[in-house]
Amino acid sequence: MAGIGFTLRKMTGRGDLWGIVQAYSYSALLSSGPWLFTIMSLVGITFLSRYLVTWDDLLIFRTVITYNFSFSLVFCGPIVLIGTRLLADQIHDDRLEHAPSLLFSMMLTYVLLVSVPLIYLYGYAADLTPSQRAAAIVGGYLIGLIWTVVVFVSALKNYTYVSAVFFIGMFIAFLACGLLLTNYGATGLMWGFSAGLAFILFGLLGWIFVEYPALPRDVFILWRQGGTYWVLGVSGLSYNMAIWVDKWVMWARDSKVDIVAGVLRTAPYYDSAMFLSYLFTIPIFAVFFVNIETAFFEKYNRFYKSFQKHATYTTIASYQREIINFTLLSLRNLVVLTGLLAILLVLSAAFIMETMNIPFKEIGVFRFGALGACLHVLALFAMVFLSYFDFRKPVMILNTIFLVANFTFSWLFADYFPLHGMGYFLAAALTFILAMACLVYNLKRLAYGAFITNNPST
Repeated sequence: MAGIGFTLRKMTGRGDLWGIVQAYSYSALLSSGPWLFTIMSLVGITFLSRYLVTWDDLLIFRTVITYNFSFSLVFCGPIVLIGTRLLADQIHDDRLEHAPSLLFSMMLTYVLLVSVPLIYLYGYAADLTPSQRAAAIVGGYLIGLIWTVVVFVSALKNYTYVSAVFFIGMFIAFLACGLLLTNYGATGLMWGFSAGLAFILFGLLGWIFVEYPALPRDVFILWRQGGTYWVLGVSGLSYNMAIWVDKWVMWARDSKVDIVAGVLRTAPYYDSAMFLSYLFTIPIFAVFFVNIETAFFEKYNRFYKSFQKHATYTTIASYQREIINFTLLSLRNLVVLTGLLAILLVLSAAFIMETMNIPFKEIGVFRFGALGACLHVLALFAMVFLSYFDFRKPVMILNTIFLVANFTFSWLFADYFPLHGMGYFLAAALTFILAMACLVYNLKRLAYGAFITNNPST
């Protein structure tokens, strides 16, 4: 994202409000595009259809989309992290003729991994009509494939085109659902939503093939080269499971869950409040990627290039102090900004619930979710800094701790309705504290790590 940030930062420096709006909008889309698309589309479609279809049809549609989103994130986690690293290596080595092969390899891997659970769940276990089964399976494929494609889109510079594809896709989903829901109910909603997803997927693929015109010749490149970065795969899997594990616990333990299509369990009151709390953190992502990560990369690059120029230890130490001061100052500012956002969300929770037409009983979950999401984002940023210095194993351990803690705390509080969401908040707080401690410790040993512990030659 740092490479993108240089271009986006130029937009903010043009001196006009539109440039600032463009830069932060593109940053939000590139960091959270499929997620943002899904949430906004679901909100719009729900408002459109609440009086036009039965509650059962709407519940089937929302539940299938939620499950597909869960499947796609978990199965794409290791694929996307390993694929991102391999693409970065190709860009560094100027071997972009292999990019289409990597893309197809990532897409093929996702399809192979997700096919068995998707087909079993929707094709056999769930009580759905044949058309609904097909729509649910197609939707599961499309969402995950978009996640893999976004990795490559992030390396391109046509942000206007990317934004247009997402918004047109969202409009197509909204329009198609509106046309189909009256006559086809849940089936129409699922196929209409998939139409929007398909437009986004093929629209992004089209632009990628324009930028990377080489033919894919090695569709197993991810499997051959990805083993080197297995730690990243474990990190991606544990991190995305950690995001979802508290929802899985609620679906399994909560006595007030809805059972949809015979086997699909969901807790709408918990899920909607948590998704809404995530949505409010997107501006923090945009600020981080446009301003902080870009400036950090410049200092990071100068530090490592000083090795190649045979700089003195005094010079290297000064660059190290510059990185430490900038990183800690940036995180401090983010803590202040995110803390203010968290306080604002907690105090205005009742207004937000009323405006979004969400039952007031979800206010506790939303408040815990908002506090947890803010701490979660800060922990993620600390792990991004660690990843720049290739501290893969510490990041993997932090993500595993997040997963275990979120599962454990959510399980302990599952029987106490007033404390729903507390498990996620405590897990995020613990991960943030440990991530900050790990970052400070490794920043102080940065030169040692560059020359000794992270040096392949030793």
